[in-house]
Amino acid sequence: MTIITKKTPLYINIIEKLKHEILSETIHGFLPSEAELQKMFGVSRSVIRQALAKLEVEGLISKAQGKGSFVLPVNRIHRVVQSLNGLGMQIEKMGTMVNTKIISFELVDYDKANQFWNEKQALYLARIRSDITQPIAYIETYLPTKYLSWLSPEKLVNTSLHKILKQDADVELERSTRHIYAIAAPSHIAEHLNIPIGSPLLLLKGTTFDKNNNIVEVFSTYHRGDKIMFDLETTI
Repeated sequence: MTIITKKTPLYINIIEKLKHEILSETIHGFLPSEAELQKMFGVSRSVIRQALAKLEVEGLISKAQGKGSFVLPVNRIHRVVQSLNGLGMQIEKMGTMVNTKIISFELVDYDKANQFWNEKQALYLARIRSDITQPIAYIETYLPTKYLSWLSPEKLVNTSLHKILKQDADVELERSTRHIYAIAAPSHIAEHLNIPIGSPLLLLKGTTFDKNNNIVEVFSTYHRGDKIMFDLETTI
């Protein structure tokens, strides 16, 4: 049993103990279960839950439904949601290496292709973005078929889609509408990101337009909640 002092509230002692181990990277992955933490610290479950809730507020841990609490990386990647730059370009500007794996590159039937591009099909891309150690995001993108002239799986490896469109297809991106969702990882996304099913994800859905107000892409990016955080800037 871990010995804790009683000069301060019990849950504060537990917070400080766990925080020290998290920041020193002594513990990784999932924390012991609430029952195991009870035995370790010799306190009630309500005290453990109080401590875990505080650690979650501080951004040190997160809860995965049915899995327990897991440690978040101390240094997460910051993504500026308002920026038109894609995830890869933003990470590169931070000086961090990012790798891209192409999962799918194909023409598919798309229910909005006729509305957006007067076509029956769209070019569908599915990609995994990874840092040096592991996957951090899964990206699904629909584009008009005309971009097949400039795109290929080989060109997209470790290269920004937006950069290719600008340099090769002379596309000038103008604006984007975006929506943010907090979701639990479904099985197929969890498999690609190498995380447990139900792990927290930040889903960014958007539509990007060029300077002539034509739709260039429709995308959904699933970000690992333990690897990436969103930054928002507002003005009055």
